[in-house]
Amino acid sequence: MKFKKIEIDKNSYIKYFENGIFEIHTSVSGPLGAEVYFFERGLLKGRQRRSYSFVTQIYKVRYVTD
Repeated sequence: MKFKKIEIDKNSYIKYFENGIFEIHTSVSGPLGAEVYFFERGLLKGRQRRSYSFVTQIYKVRYVTD
């Protein structure tokens, strides 16, 4: 799938696909790795933790309304 990469700084960037689908990648130095947030049409859909030694499942976001 083609995407456009938008650099924020040396540790963060946005992958913009199409139809309002994008991912925000943020990382820190050391073994902590990166957090990836998945968006679709402006709504947060899930998050994932990535490191050089592991990748977690994508945790879906559940919106709670009162």
